[in-house]
Amino acid sequence: MSDCCTGGICSEKTYLTFRRRDGTPWVPMYVQEVDPAKCIGCGKCVAVCLGGCYEMVEIKGDKKARVVNPGNCMGDCHCHKVCPVEGGAMTCRPVELG
Repeated sequence: MSDCCTGGICSEKTYLTFRRRDGTPWVPMYVQEVDPAKCIGCGKCVAVCLGGCYEMVEIKGDKKARVVNPGNCMGDCHCHKVCPVEGGAMTCRPVELG
């Protein structure tokens, strides 16, 4: 249903959903956190994020991405698409509706 992070979608729940130009459904996925154990510090998520959700920080001598403005997330999954880590280093979730 979504372009990324489809593991967070449950068929029994209802989510905020939009339609693509071709009419297929799209569920936006909003960033929750970055796993510092998975993040390789490339900074690609920081570079592509239109909402300024991430910043690079030093953790135990290594550069890592960290979520600083999760409320700015647009749900477009650009960060997840550019992340070179298999499955992405970030956790994203859809918005559940009532």
